[in-house]
Amino acid sequence: MKLKLAYLMLIAIAFVSCKKTNEVEMSLSNSGKLTYKLTDANGKGLSNVKISLFDHLDRYYASNSILIDERRTDGNGQVDFGDLNPKSYLIVADSAKVNNVNYTVRDYVQVTTGMTKNKETKVTDFSGTLVVKVTSYNTNQPAKNIGVLIIPVNNYEYEQYISKNLANAEFKGVTGENGIATLKIASGKDYVVLLYNTTTLSNLNWGTTSIQKGMTMNYFAGFYQ
Repeated sequence: MKLKLAYLMLIAIAFVSCKKTNEVEMSLSNSGKLTYKLTDANGKGLSNVKISLFDHLDRYYASNSILIDERRTDGNGQVDFGDLNPKSYLIVADSAKVNNVNYTVRDYVQVTTGMTKNKETKVTDFSGTLVVKVTSYNTNQPAKNIGVLIIPVNNYEYEQYISKNLANAEFKGVTGENGIATLKIASGKDYVVLLYNTTTLSNLNWGTTSIQKGMTMNYFAGFYQ
């Protein structure tokens, strides 16, 4: 009788063990994987960039982003977030630098059950086109050969002559015969647009702007001289 009881207990343990194993396998099969890679405009990986993974919740009245994980890219510019629940996630990288310009990456990625999502992103794609149109208030005509500096707001310092701001500018241009300078600038950042005399390097005018990814925007400015 004791032998029979022990045999039944072994069968019960084996059954429970198999059940637990099946539950674990089922749970794992409901997940997906995500790798994310950052590159420059030429496809070269950007190493040691912090990438944050957020669970992004959109509601009618508000949006919330809950930080899930933070990792730094390896020598190839890639991070592996491993197993994740199938849903849409927000990827943020705010220190991806190319040609001394910090680009802000905000990207939504969908993770699918049983699949590995390998996403590669050029950080320079997070840009927009700013069309600066400059007019001389003295003549009310387009002003040619006027220098244009695009400076991060936090790096701008007012000065009569633009030596410091010239060094701090992330993007530079000069207006043509039509008084227009077209610049591709990083999106999602606040910038100062500074106009200056290319001969005397004197500050003519300044204002602020920002641009969204993929957007083309006109910026109108003028000056007295």
